[in-house]
Amino acid sequence: MERKDYFSRQSDVYAAFRPTYPENLYRFVFSHLGKTHSAWDCATGNGQVASYLATRFHRVYATDISEQQLKNAIQAPNIIYSISSAEQTDFRDHQFDLITVAKALDWFDLSKFYREVTRTCRPGGAISRVGLCPAECRACD
Repeated sequence: MERKDYFSRQSDVYAAFRPTYPENLYRFVFSHLGKTHSAWDCATGNGQVASYLATRFHRVYATDISEQQLKNAIQAPNIIYSISSAEQTDFRDHQFDLITVAKALDWFDLSKFYREVTRTCRPGGAISRVGLCPAECRACD
């Protein structure tokens, strides 16, 4: 599958126009976690979700296919940025307590991505499509 990199050309201004997510959404996601050792923010873009995760997780791994996006990403000492596709990573088996992805999920090879999620997520861990609230979240009310 061809990688679709739609954001490299305008990565320097992307962060200024990207919508933010409400804190209630993050609280809802965090309420379903047992551990907060390690998170993977897949297709991180400018790192806005990764930077929020970094306030709760010991270590956040944030990946994107766009080197330009990562060059403009929000920095924190416990965020490790790397260029990687969503469907194949170098992460260890059962490494993450939480895996997040936002709108980019629409562009993934879903069967390959979910295999990678299954491989890298710890037993009892979670995946969250940040930006899509379940009805009970009420973050956007």
